[in-house]
Amino acid sequence: MAVLPVDEEALQEICEDIARDNYGFLYIAEHRDTIKHQYENANTGRLNTSSLSRSELRETLDELATESYADFEKIRDGVYYFDPFTQYNDQRIKDELTRIFSNRIVVTGETLRERFSLALDDLDFFVDQLTAENRQYLRRIAAGKQDYYTVGPRLKEHADDVGLESKLSADASRGKISHRDLETVINISATTDVIRFLEREGYIVDLGGEYLVKSALDEYGRSVAEEIKSDIESELAASEHVMRESEFRQLVENYIRERYTVLSEARDVKPDILDAVTDSLVDRIGLEMDMRRGENIVVVEDEFNRAVENRARRILDDVEANYDTFGQPSVYVERAQGHFEELEPTTDGEVNGYFQSAVEDQYEALVREEKF
Repeated sequence: MAVLPVDEEALQEICEDIARDNYGFLYIAEHRDTIKHQYENANTGRLNTSSLSRSELRETLDELATESYADFEKIRDGVYYFDPFTQYNDQRIKDELTRIFSNRIVVTGETLRERFSLALDDLDFFVDQLTAENRQYLRRIAAGKQDYYTVGPRLKEHADDVGLESKLSADASRGKISHRDLETVINISATTDVIRFLEREGYIVDLGGEYLVKSALDEYGRSVAEEIKSDIESELAASEHVMRESEFRQLVENYIRERYTVLSEARDVKPDILDAVTDSLVDRIGLEMDMRRGENIVVVEDEFNRAVENRARRILDDVEANYDTFGQPSVYVERAQGHFEELEPTTDGEVNGYFQSAVEDQYEALVREEKF
């Protein structure tokens, strides 16, 4: 009597379903009874055997692994792998990784092995799948004799609330994190090695006992802007709330250097820090940029407008006090020219010209509105 062959298609489908629930891994010792039961209850037809022995199971799976079935391979005796990244949607793997990294930024290989129910010998194989160039769900951190892992770019795309940047930003205070808090966030034994990795990869900058979190530069900028805001406002008030943009930016840098060493300690992100502080000051003070005279002129709009109107009204009062008659608006303007030219709130000729022009425009408006 001829021995009927195993129905490879039915067995393959059964094994894929089981592997899908085990992140791609099929362990014969663990799953044999389930496979046998499902196969013997499947419709295999009259031309295939309806029962499945241990030897038939292994032989058939070995044949599948040696054939041109690229998504299935034998890892070692009794262990097979159906590639979840090509055979079916890998959502379960992404979801589990997201859960793992929801409250930590670095994990050990042992954590991965336990969460994915892997045999000890299969961890390296699985990690290779997750760190492969075309997947990049994880990044490997070499730390002494043991490897550690953090979120890769593909997983970051899948879940914005996981990963180094988001976790560091969430735990930062005013854009910085203390050494103790950073150790708590890392929460693994190789703290020093991981901190070096975070610095080397550009996630943090060591400021001596605390760290600047690069993903929280906007928050840090707001913090610094809050500290120097009153000094900047005083400087602006002394120049009638107007100055060149380049002078304003230099002023911001000078006041930062007076209080902090961050610009010399974090040289690679110095422009980003200056931009973050400047942008925050622009919002806090109510600054506007004006290009009417070439290089940007910075004005504190409300205060500048009040200063311009006050100057224009005082000039109008002075002109009227010195003359009895005026034939037309142009006479008012002509008799005020000397007053306009005397307006020099700064040592910068271009800024003074900007202020003089604004006062003259306001003066003419007052004359038209109130005198004619």
